Amino acid sequence: MAHDESQNENRLDEFFEMFDAIEDDIAELVSDENEEPRQIGGYECLFIAFSNLRLYCENSSIDLKQIEDQHKELKESQTDEESGAFAVLEDLDENNEVVNFCKILEQIEDSFSALEKRCEKSGEVFDEWACVLLMYSYLRNYCVREKVDFENLQEEISHLHEEMKKKDENP
Repeated sequence: MAHDESQNENRLDEFFEMFDAIEDDIAELVSDENEEPRQIGGYECLFIAFSNLRLYCENSSIDLKQIEDQHKELKESQTDEESGAFAVLEDLDENNEVVNFCKILEQIEDSFSALEKRCEKSGEVFDEWACVLLMYSYLRNYCVREKVDFENLQEEISHLHEEMKKKDENP
């Protein structure tokens, strides 16, 4: 049992490293320390987040299709009073998409903390699957709110990942 808990802890550590890397990547892109700080928006932030999440799932043997299916089931099963689950904050600044996305990341982090506390109280296991589902759900809802074409976004990420694999195979 201790081995399973240790393995779960390691996987959670890897997940949270990936999550922190998203914030770091965005901060690096917009940093004033760059010779030419890039102008990025919410779409690019979503691209970074979903790209990191997909790579994490591939490397951790998590079937993202199952996460997508579970997300759809959750959306379909929600009643009106539960429709706030994974809801994106209403107080987003229309003038700064990067700040908005960082607020979404903070909201996701707060949800991780709340889930962990609930799991401790109930005896449920706080694991990476729940974290991936939670993150995926918030990001999908942000896509809807910002009217981002999710399928197009995923195609662009797939193209980038293919290019990365080619470079790894042919250095």
